[in-house]
Amino acid sequence: MSVLPVQAGQKEKEVAINIRSLLKRFGAKPAFRIIVASGKRSAKPHGFATDKKIKRGDLVVIDFGAVYNGYCSDMTRTFVVGKPTKKQRKVYRIVKEAQKRAIQAIRAGKACFEIDRAARQYIEKQGFGKYFIHNTGHGIGRKVHQAPKISKRNRRRLRKGMVITIEPGIYIKGWGGVRIEDMILVTQAGAKVLTK
Repeated sequence: MSVLPVQAGQKEKEVAINIRSLLKRFGAKPAFRIIVASGKRSAKPHGFATDKKIKRGDLVVIDFGAVYNGYCSDMTRTFVVGKPTKKQRKVYRIVKEAQKRAIQAIRAGKACFEIDRAARQYIEKQGFGKYFIHNTGHGIGRKVHQAPKISKRNRRRLRKGMVITIEPGIYIKGWGGVRIEDMILVTQAGAKVLTK
């Protein structure tokens, strides 16, 4: 799991303000309202930052993007403040593996539903299918959310040069959530991960 750039005692809003300041320093602006959701709130896919204080042991979902020269970025990372529990590690590993499988399925000519299925089937096999409550990803470019949707019903085929996100997640009400999102360039042979 990643090292958290925030500390227990900070408010979610403080983390969002810090991210906004960093984007400005590098000549960019936020592409959308920054999501910082901690503890039980991390089970909300769109848990925008509040005055809630981040506590030790909390899962923290941070989702943000930048607009630079007219183009958008979008990424999500999930952290734990302090030592993760066994369940937190398990859920994180499942989401990470689901994302890996979806990325490995990407190449020009593949249908969007096939990419979604690669992530969704893995999460379902691990017993968490009902907690994956959104699409696996979306197109990104001049807009943060644009075609194609990486969803279970979309039969549209990926084309070389498209940039999409892959962002599986598990959201358990009353416990917390994990989402990992990266931007991917579709190539003829496969996928190139653009975010680090």
